[in-house]
Amino acid sequence: MHFQIGMTGVHTTAVGPEHTAHAVGNPGVEVLSTPMLTLFCEIAGHNAIFDLYEKGYTSVGFHNDLYHLAATPVGSIVTVTATLSTIENRRLTFTIDGHDEEQQIVKGVHERSVVRLDKFLAEARGGR
Repeated sequence: MHFQIGMTGVHTTAVGPEHTAHAVGNPGVEVLSTPMLTLFCEIAGHNAIFDLYEKGYTSVGFHNDLYHLAATPVGSIVTVTATLSTIENRRLTFTIDGHDEEQQIVKGVHERSVVRLDKFLAEARGGR
C-alpha cells in the first residue's frame, strides 16, 4: 500500500429527502442530517485510498471529529473532500472540508484504520 500525504478523495451528493434529519428521526427538520453528512465524510476518506489496498485489505472508519457548520436544504449539491494528512502505521487521518453551493458546511478530521478483511470480519463474528 502506497499511501501518500496529500492524497484526496471526494464525495458529491444531491441532498434528497432520505438524507434529512427528518428521515433519521428528527421530525420536521428537512435539511441534511449530521449522521448523513458524517457518512459523506467517511466515503470521501475511503475514496482517497480505495484503489491502493493490497489484496485482502480494506479500511474502516473509527473516529470522526466534525463540525456541522450550516444547514443544507434538500436539492442542494454537497461536495466533501478528504485530504490524507497523517499516516501512522495502518492509521490514516484525513482533514475534512465540505461545501454546498452557498457555503462551507463541514470541517474536521476523519480517521480510518487499514485492516485485513478476513481477520476483521472473523473478529466481528465473535472469533476474537
